[in-house]
Amino acid sequence: MPSTPCPPIAEQHSSPAFRMEYIGEVFEINFIHSVRVWTTLMLLGSVFLLSGCNTNQYNMNNVENSPSGTSLRNNLPTELPKPIIQSVSGSPIPTVQGSYCWEGLCVDYAGILELLEGITPVTLLVGEDVSIDMGTDVAPDEFNLVEYVDGKAHSVSLTAGSFQLAQETGIHYYGAFARWSSPTDSNVSLGDTSFAFAVHLVEKK
Repeated sequence: MPSTPCPPIAEQHSSPAFRMEYIGEVFEINFIHSVRVWTTLMLLGSVFLLSGCNTNQYNMNNVENSPSGTSLRNNLPTELPKPIIQSVSGSPIPTVQGSYCWEGLCVDYAGILELLEGITPVTLLVGEDVSIDMGTDVAPDEFNLVEYVDGKAHSVSLTAGSFQLAQETGIHYYGAFARWSSPTDSNVSLGDTSFAFAVHLVEKK
């Protein structure tokens, strides 16, 4: 008695309902991926747009220039630089690590405001001077600091690695981006990092 051949596998899954369900799943996956990519590009774009508007160069104190013929990469630490931030009164300001690329490793984090959710701000006086030290022998070629007011970023000017806090009381959020470039080609990055911090400003006594 001849056996009845099984239908090909392709025919078992070729119904219009199956094809529509599969297409729907693929579309959903691609859509989610596109949203994530677009969100990341928008966050990075805002930082670089602000960096292009800020012509103030970050000048660190006590930074030695590299000897002639020496690669700046040799003078940069192998570990990701951790900024040291403190007010003129000596109060340290902790930071939250943001996105970075260092020693061939790139890590993406959420946006500045998302990073600071749940963080307890340090209480400082309005108008206080604050210093930022990246802790490297080589100063970053690019350093940009922004303050977020009503959810919008505004560029903050620095002088010799210091800036003045706002004159308005309340909680203020800040985000910073630092980048080290090749001494032979400014378009080649040797590494970059970003971080965020928050302060609660009160009136002077």
